[in-house]
Amino acid sequence: MRKEWPAVALALLVLTACTTTQEPQNTAPPQPAYNGPVVEIPGVEPKYEPINPGTSQDYSANGKSYRIVKDPSNFSEVGLAAWYGDEAQSKRTATGESYDPDALSAAHPTLPLPSYVRVTNLANGRQIVVRVNDRGPYTPGRIIDLSRAAGDRLNISNNSRVRVDYIKVAPDGTLSGPGTIGTVVAKQSYALPARPDLGGNGVMNGSSEPAAAPVPAQDIRAVDNRTLQSNGEMGAPVSSSGFLGAPQPLANGVLEGSEPAPQPVAAPVAAPAAAPVASSATAQPSGGFVVQVGAINDAARAQQMAQSLGEKYGVPGSVENAGNNVYRIQLGGFKNRADAAALQQRLNANGQASFITSARR
Repeated sequence: MRKEWPAVALALLVLTACTTTQEPQNTAPPQPAYNGPVVEIPGVEPKYEPINPGTSQDYSANGKSYRIVKDPSNFSEVGLAAWYGDEAQSKRTATGESYDPDALSAAHPTLPLPSYVRVTNLANGRQIVVRVNDRGPYTPGRIIDLSRAAGDRLNISNNSRVRVDYIKVAPDGTLSGPGTIGTVVAKQSYALPARPDLGGNGVMNGSSEPAAAPVPAQDIRAVDNRTLQSNGEMGAPVSSSGFLGAPQPLANGVLEGSEPAPQPVAAPVAAPAAAPVASSATAQPSGGFVVQVGAINDAARAQQMAQSLGEKYGVPGSVENAGNNVYRIQLGGFKNRADAAALQQRLNANGQASFITSARR
C-alpha cells in the first residue's frame, strides 16, 4: 500500500497543475496624500449604479480563472491597454448592453460591473474617466480594453502603458477612491445661450440691462454743394463765380453757364500816373461776357496781369474786387458768348487756362 502513495501524490500534483488560477494583479503603488490643486478632466460623470449580480461571480476564460474584486475601494493597477472598435459594434457587453464604440466605456476582467475608473496614459499624461461595462481583456499583460472613443482621447496604441484607478460611488453620489485624487470630471453643459432679441425690445447676450432707446429717424438729404460757402481763408470755394489761386482749365468748347450772384462793385483801384494804360486795366467791362483768367490776393499784381494780357490779345483787361482780398483778372467785354469763346480758344492755345462768365453791370 505504501508503494502506491507516491503514485497518488503524483496524480494529485498533476491535477493541481491543470487548474490555473488568475495571474497576480499588477497592483500600482499606493498614491501619497494629496493636497494640491484639483483639475478637470474629460470623461463620464460617475453615478451610483447597483452591481450587476450576473457579473459578480468568479469565472474562467482561455484556461485561466479570474476572481472578482470584492472591495475595489483602493484598487489601482498599471499595465498595457488596447482599444476595440467597430468589430464589436452592436454586440452585447457583459452587462447586457449594446456595445457603442463612440461611448466612453471599457472592459476589465475583475472589477465589479458596472463601475467607473480613471485611466491615465503614462506616455503623455492624458486622463479620462470611463464606465466599465464589459469583461476582458484576456491577453497576458493587458489590463483594460477601451472603447474607440476613449482610446482616441487618450491617444493610445495597442501597447500603451496606462494606470487604472478605481472611483467608488456611494448611494448618495459621494465619490471616493484613488481615481478621485487630484481630478474631477468636467461638467458638460448643453444649454443654449439666450436667443438675442432682434426686434430691439428685449435684451441681448443675456444682459439684464434694458436695450438702448431707438434713435428717431432723421430727415437725411443729399448734400447740395450750392449751399456751401467758403470763408476765403483756405481751400477753393465750393460755390463761386470765380476761383482762388491758379485758374482751373476747362475743356475746349465748354462754357460756364452759371451766372454770378450780384455783388457790390468796389471802387476801381487807381493806377499810378506814370502808367496811363493802367486806367484801362481797372475799368469794368461794358459787355455782357468776359473771360476770367485768374484770381489772386495781390491787387497790384492783378492789375499788371490784366494790363499785360489785355495788350497781348488786344482786348480790354480789368480787375474785379471780389471781396475778402480776392481780385479777379478778366479780359474783354463781349456782347455775345461766341466772341468770348473765340478769345478763350486763343488763350487755351497758348496754355492759359480760362473760363467765360458774365460781366457785372
